[in-house]
Amino acid sequence: MTDPTRDPPAPIAQRPQGFFGALFGYVMEWMNERAYTAALQALAPRPAERFLEIGFGTGRCIELLLATPDVFVAGLDPTPTMVARARDRLAKSRLDARTDLREGSDESIPWPDQSFNGALAIHSFQFWKDPERSLCEVARVLRPGGRLILVFRDHSKNPPAWLPNPISKSGQEIDLTLLLLNKLGFKTAELAPAGSSRIVRAELP
Repeated sequence: MTDPTRDPPAPIAQRPQGFFGALFGYVMEWMNERAYTAALQALAPRPAERFLEIGFGTGRCIELLLATPDVFVAGLDPTPTMVARARDRLAKSRLDARTDLREGSDESIPWPDQSFNGALAIHSFQFWKDPERSLCEVARVLRPGGRLILVFRDHSKNPPAWLPNPISKSGQEIDLTLLLLNKLGFKTAELAPAGSSRIVRAELP
């Protein structure tokens, strides 16, 4: 008998695990290539900088980011399937020495204050249960002048009801995110869309 007090299983998009999760990850990687390129252009990485990606999936965007000389990339992803896939990918590319990829949550970032020059969240903001708490954590680990790139799926006015992020299922995802970022002290700008994705760039003073 189903326990009505328990949360329903998370959709595969939120927690891609096992064989089907790995397959889903490959499909999303193929679909997101344009978003990765646009996100990195907005981030504008410089040699020897340090970055954090939240929800790195298969690790493809990290692989592209590591093309910048001497860049270091840390990452958090909630599923062991994606952590293992990304680690394997970067080990095969001999890029893993400049990475620190961990299983974890956006709500608690396990690195010290002012660890990073920039942070990325590509199509993962919609899964943050408490966006203000998570953005405060991001701000904590960014250095002064640190950049944050958020890439959103275009939910238009009909976001899925199962999304855990109250901002993402509000129908006003971009506007409310910009308001929250400004409240937290970020300078913000919405950039040109990348295909069906929309991009926000934020920077700490």
